[in-house]
Amino acid sequence: MTWIDVVDSAVKIGLGALIAGVIAFLLSSTQHRNELQKVKVEREFGMLKEVAEKAESFNQTALKYWSLSSDWRRRLAIDSSMEKPSELSIAQNEFFDSFKELTKAESLLLLFGYSNASLKVRDYGESIIDFYNRVKNIDIPFNSIDAANYRKSMIDKRSELFILLNEIYKTI
Repeated sequence: MTWIDVVDSAVKIGLGALIAGVIAFLLSSTQHRNELQKVKVEREFGMLKEVAEKAESFNQTALKYWSLSSDWRRRLAIDSSMEKPSELSIAQNEFFDSFKELTKAESLLLLFGYSNASLKVRDYGESIIDFYNRVKNIDIPFNSIDAANYRKSMIDKRSELFILLNEIYKTI
C-alpha cells in the first residue's frame, strides 16, 4: 500500500463522513421544523375549538336570557304591575357571568394574532349588550317584533363569527 492509496482512502472516508453528517443535519433540521409546525397547528386548532366552545356556551346563555326577558316584556305590556320573575333574575346573573367566557375567547384570538375574529367576537357581544339595554328599560316599548329582530341579529352575529373561525381553520 502506497501513501497515495492511504490518502485516497482517507479522502473517501472523510468525504463520506462529511456528506453523511450534512445530510443528517439537514434531515434533523427539517424534522425539527416540521415538528414545530405540527405543534403550532395543533395549538391553533385547540385555540379555535376553545373559542368556538366559549362562544357557543355564551350563545346558549344569551338565548335563554333573550327568551325569558322577551317573555317578561311581553307580559309586562299586558300587566304593567308584573314583577320581574326570579327565573329571569337568575338567567340575567348567568348572562353577566358568561360574558367572561366571551372575553376569554376574544383574548385568545388576539393572542394568536386573529384581530379580525376578535372584533367579530366583540361585535357579537355588543349586539347582545344592545338587547340587554333595550329590554331592561321598561319605559321604552318592546314588542314581539323587537324581540324577533334582536334574536335574528344575535344569531347573525354568531354566524358571522363562526364563518370567520371556519376560514381561519381552513388556512392553518
